[in-house]
Amino acid sequence: MKNNAYLVFTLTTLLLLTTEYFLSAPDGYFTRVIVLAGTGVVGAISFLSYFISSRSVNSENPSQFVRGVMGGTFLKFFLCIVAVAVLLFTTQKKLHKPDLFLLMFVYLI
Repeated sequence: MKNNAYLVFTLTTLLLLTTEYFLSAPDGYFTRVIVLAGTGVVGAISFLSYFISSRSVNSENPSQFVRGVMGGTFLKFFLCIVAVAVLLFTTQKKLHKPDLFLLMFVYLI
């Protein structure tokens, strides 16, 4: 079962990266470097969150399961906020808002 989850996760990430690559053409809607790097970061964070959550699924202690899921969710949320803060500090006044909104959509997926 775990192999199927990793396969679905990998295929979804690759589909998103491919779609974003074509949407961020040189004269496209999005900045290619920011969108592709951001999707990679969100993908890595999601993988880490899934790993933490799935580690506690088979536990007999229900509170350990809740801690694992809450910890994974909190970690994903917090690291995404840190990634957005890094993006804002590096781009300073030249923030392209459609890039940020696309990455917020990727976070939801």
